[in-house]
Amino acid sequence: MEVDTQIHGDAVLEETFYITSKKNTFYRVKLSEKGLSLQKESNGCTKTETIALADIIGCRCMRSKKRNAGSCVCHPGASRNQLRAVESNENIQPFDEFDTSAYLYIYAYPLKKSARVKGTRKRERSTLTLRFRSFDRYEDNFREASRWRLAIKCLIAKLPVPKMLLSPSHGNLDSILSACPGEDRKLLVLLNPKSGPGRARETFQRRIHPILSEAERSYDIHITKYPNYARDFVKSKNIYQWSGLLMVGGDGIVFEVVNGLFERPDWERAVQQLPLGIIPCGSGNGLAKSIAHANQEPFDLNPMLISTLAVVKCRRTPMDLVRVETRNQIMFSFLSVGWGLISDIDIESERLRAIGGQRFTIWSVARLIGLRTYKGKVSYLPCEKLFAKENESNGDNSFQKERQANATEKIAHSKSYGEDLDRYRSLSESRSFHDAIDNDQLSTGQRKLSGIGGSEEDVIMDNMALETENPSRRRLDSFYSATSRRSTYYSAGGVSSYQSLNDSQGTDLGRGNPGETRIMYGPASTLPALTAALPSSWTQIEGEFIMVHASYQSHLGQDFLFAPRAKLADGIIWLLIIRAGITRGHLLQFLLGLSNGSHLSCPGVEMIPVTAFRIEPAEGFVGILTVDGEAVDYGPLQAEVFPSLANVMST
Repeated sequence: MEVDTQIHGDAVLEETFYITSKKNTFYRVKLSEKGLSLQKESNGCTKTETIALADIIGCRCMRSKKRNAGSCVCHPGASRNQLRAVESNENIQPFDEFDTSAYLYIYAYPLKKSARVKGTRKRERSTLTLRFRSFDRYEDNFREASRWRLAIKCLIAKLPVPKMLLSPSHGNLDSILSACPGEDRKLLVLLNPKSGPGRARETFQRRIHPILSEAERSYDIHITKYPNYARDFVKSKNIYQWSGLLMVGGDGIVFEVVNGLFERPDWERAVQQLPLGIIPCGSGNGLAKSIAHANQEPFDLNPMLISTLAVVKCRRTPMDLVRVETRNQIMFSFLSVGWGLISDIDIESERLRAIGGQRFTIWSVARLIGLRTYKGKVSYLPCEKLFAKENESNGDNSFQKERQANATEKIAHSKSYGEDLDRYRSLSESRSFHDAIDNDQLSTGQRKLSGIGGSEEDVIMDNMALETENPSRRRLDSFYSATSRRSTYYSAGGVSSYQSLNDSQGTDLGRGNPGETRIMYGPASTLPALTAALPSSWTQIEGEFIMVHASYQSHLGQDFLFAPRAKLADGIIWLLIIRAGITRGHLLQFLLGLSNGSHLSCPGVEMIPVTAFRIEPAEGFVGILTVDGEAVDYGPLQAEVFPSLANVMST
């Protein structure tokens, strides 16, 4: 939220709202194509604050209802805890007949200054509650709130606003509700409960589900039961019933889903129609960080939130994929191919998976002490497109400016399970979760507005409630219009579904034999056969290597800036080579520099932009080859990039 910054553009809707706790204070709220403008007028002073439309993820209409049918608002037994706000279309009786108000909750996640890390920003949840109470009948107030909801939802979806329906003279509530845009298809959520420290299920319920609910993004969630479950699921199911594929876990489940898509004869339709989303719950989380990095989002301070907002916004961004061929298999890679030091660290540290990302640091020290070298041949096809661009530029400074400019079996959701999801919100959370979702200490009244005249981050509190006024009748108490932790997420359980670990459905997928031959489709290779000689246009290096690692994303992990110049869809493989003979001191400098990209300045480190490469380990030696962090057959391997082959969800 910003101060003294006008939301330009014609007003779609305007209304005057009040704050019960402040006399002589009111807000003129204007909705335009740019967002919400809140003009505060208090004792002759005027101040304007804004909420950008790009920061709003959703809005919901609610009504106050009672939990206990036998109590009323004036009865001594009707405590505040017996009243809650629920979505207006929920068929739960009885409602609170003493409150005819309609509540419109608007959820936004603006960038604010971080209180922890000086000079950085983070996204934090803000809720604006608009209470419509100008009429004596709930139906009339609900119609007014629904007009605002319709306009906001259309603007978020970048659809024309049906202005005829926004006119006060239009009284058909059903037509207003039916005109509200929304995705008919659900998201398919594939969750790996074993990823990272093994808390993916809890993480989804506590952190991801509430945000999806705020944005009214329904989903079907399926829990993986064995290795390659997600791959077999995507390969064999009718995936077009879903609007996108959301993977909750580490890079391993992304690898499964991507390759499952290319086991389908209709792979081209699948990869183009279904965008891929990732919620990082693993140890590496390289793809999630790369997507956030490409959109200049503050990922490190709250990875779950940033990744979930990308899913909610669901802007399709093209991403390169790389076709990898070994002696025994063909696969499609989204992240990297490795041979040597980093691959050894990745695979051998699996025994320390329970400690999360720290396992890489510990094993890096072990491998640095027991340094290995690998004999073989590396060949690559240089990226002529990039070299031509560099040669045409006026020296390194011109290219540096360009670099800086661009561096930036399902079960119906039962009622009891829906309540379980809601109860997770009452658990004690870590500070990071508090920042991402909500403050557990919200008052049951309205949050007051404070900080006028201070910094722009402090003008509007995280939660603010405004209401209309009808002078012909007394003002109603609004303590039960609070942003209830439970009510906000209550209804999502009715529209989403959950695949239990114990459910016997889905066993028709079978347990794939690890050694079985998989038929892979996808674009045809343009390279010579793996056993054939390479043309003279390729560059070949033969000898001993500490490591050879190819990446097509900027990050291999959350704190692993491997290829600073990489973009999601640049058509380039960034091939890093370290030959034998580098000192341990320089190698330590290299490992330390991976956190900020300074590793490329270390002596003995080469980073080469290529479009294809081949690795041929010497016969008689043992080692590890990885593709997206998964170990593959040790032997000859070649890879080529296919630009913009898939789409990912981004902000």
